[in-house]
Amino acid sequence: MTPDIYQDVTVQLTRSPQSLSQLHELIQELGSDWSVDQLQLFLTCMAGVDLTAEGQVRLGAKSPQEALLEAVVNVVKSRGGKPIPAAQVLRLLPGQFTTSEAQIKALVKTSRELELFGPGLLRLK
Repeated sequence: MTPDIYQDVTVQLTRSPQSLSQLHELIQELGSDWSVDQLQLFLTCMAGVDLTAEGQVRLGAKSPQEALLEAVVNVVKSRGGKPIPAAQVLRLLPGQFTTSEAQIKALVKTSRELELFGPGLLRLK
């Protein structure tokens, strides 16, 4: 599965739960030659994806780290994607998050959307 196909699958799952057969049809249309069994194994191993016994696939709840990273990305995007200090991101996060600059920097290092550079600045990739 290519990163583009993976992205399309996750976008589809954010819209609504899908059956395994629907997702298999989607990836085939996008150029994947994976079997239903390969797709099922992949989805079973994915964090945050629930696969029911009836063959329904849906996104599960986000982990606290995923929710925090999403909030950090939203803060950076709200500033036009321009470089912003981690300390300022910390101040702009919604009140539900209890974190530190160090944790924000560590999460950004794992992000596909953000990068850390200079003296603790964050920006969109």
